[in-house]
Amino acid sequence: MTQRHASATIIDVAREAGVSKSAAARVLARSGSASPQTKQKVLEAAERLGYRPNQLAKAMKSGLTHTLGVVLPDVANPFFSAVLRGFTDAARSAGFEVLVSNTDNDPEIESSSIELLAEKRVDGIAIAPVLQRDPQAIARIAAEGIPVVLLDRRLPTLAALPLVSADHADATAQAVRALIDNGHTRIALLTEATQSLDELRAIAEGPDDAYFALLRPSAQRVIGYLRALAAAEIPADEHLLLRSAYSVDDAQRAVEAFLDSGVTATALHSTDAALTSGAYRALTARDIAVPQDLAFIGFDDQDWTTLVRPAVSVIDQPRQRLGATAATTLIGAIRGHAPSAHDHLLNASLLMRDSVGSITQA
Repeated sequence: MTQRHASATIIDVAREAGVSKSAAARVLARSGSASPQTKQKVLEAAERLGYRPNQLAKAMKSGLTHTLGVVLPDVANPFFSAVLRGFTDAARSAGFEVLVSNTDNDPEIESSSIELLAEKRVDGIAIAPVLQRDPQAIARIAAEGIPVVLLDRRLPTLAALPLVSADHADATAQAVRALIDNGHTRIALLTEATQSLDELRAIAEGPDDAYFALLRPSAQRVIGYLRALAAAEIPADEHLLLRSAYSVDDAQRAVEAFLDSGVTATALHSTDAALTSGAYRALTARDIAVPQDLAFIGFDDQDWTTLVRPAVSVIDQPRQRLGATAATTLIGAIRGHAPSAHDHLLNASLLMRDSVGSITQA
């Protein structure tokens, strides 16, 4: 019985199959011609010996390892897990495998992850970057010629890198327009954005799209809110802008404080998944009837939004398509294809359910 080798070579396979080294190499590389009998002998010999291709040698010859890196802040987050699924599906269909790193939104972990992926000779990296002022590791690998695609968010110092993202401003604008179409003019917005209303209004009204593109997704969504209000000639009110950290508990506290403030609103839109969960918890805790007392539109189509009554209307981001687009954009850059666009902004969808009610204007 033939012994199974821990590191069998093409020479071992050729000897086991009783064929020449060149014939074995053609069969194992799936290139060139070989008779059906030769193919069978070589493949059976490779199986018996446990032959595995020398990926490093192949990479040195072709310049590619056919592996991609993807660096995400939280793979347990339903948004990023769906993005990852779309990314890996598209990568594998193109002949690439994927190495994944989770940063926990820690810039040091992100930096070490990027360096490790570079050491592994991945052909390119897709990164949803930690929000920081000086992402040196990303800038360094891009400068070294490793193709990089940004996912979901951009940083000011990385303006030259391609981005794949949802159109965040349009996403929230869709929600606000739907509320306006149903008669609402006092629309509260729950957001992570930290900029003042005056600063955001200046950006919303200004022509500087380049500066707008560098805003965080949370701020871009507020811009969409302001633009939808302005298009309907509804003045923005600082008292209707609710601030929260990215936390279910903080969002609940922010909405409860708003409900206690006495400020009048007939509708509320929360601008991400965690804030949506916290906002709905606050409405439930305070016995707010949706949509009779307050119309509500959330963000991201979470499982629970269709289990509660009334079912919650949401903005649904094209999560898997974002991942797939990032993969194809990255692979195109690796193969030297000229990009069709520097940025790929994908449209979100408004899923209207039962949490938005029409009101009669006085």
